Amino acid sequence: MFQLKNYKSIKDKVEQLRDVTTRPMFGYQCYSISKKFFVGFSNKNDFQIIVRLPKEKQSSAIIHEAIKPFSHGAKMGWIEIDSKKIINSSTAMKWIILAYEHAQSLSK
Repeated sequence: MFQLKNYKSIKDKVEQLRDVTTRPMFGYQCYSISKKFFVGFSNKNDFQIIVRLPKEKQSSAIIHEAIKPFSHGAKMGWIEIDSKKIINSSTAMKWIILAYEHAQSLSK
């Protein structure tokens, strides 16, 4: 139950970010700003979250035991967060906010 609560809390926080739009893609509910995707939540009930970081920040993120490179986008900076392994939503939100800001900068 804690995993679902944590996962939903993170997703709710993303939905509150300014100018965010969402649509399903590749089995994820993906969120974007200015048509630049920055985070996706798995539709498979496995509590996985994918996040697009600047490539140079990926190695800092994967130090955390709940984070690994995302198999389909590691070369572009994508990471995968296992929300079942994080203690609270602030761990995930740290990286999601960075991704959000990165996506904003790409659209300028």
